[in-house]
Amino acid sequence: MKVRVKLIATYRSLLPPGTEGNTVEVDVPPGSTVADVLSRFGVPLDETSVIVLNGLTVEKDTVLSDGDEVSAFSAIAGGTLQNSMM
Repeated sequence: MKVRVKLIATYRSLLPPGTEGNTVEVDVPPGSTVADVLSRFGVPLDETSVIVLNGLTVEKDTVLSDGDEVSAFSAIAGGTLQNSMM
């Protein structure tokens, strides 16, 4: 199944070289979690990261579905977090 990974602010540097923009599409096996996908990119899976799935904050053990978009950014990067993102 395919999911989109969007890395924001300082996490953009974790995207593969040559990536245009801040989003990549990856193939993952059914049953994959947010943590499975983000660990591929070296995103910290601790309290320093804000993880968003389809616009809502989620836990890293949340199971993904085909077509989902996982976004991550550093909580230390500044700004405010509300219940959802753009």
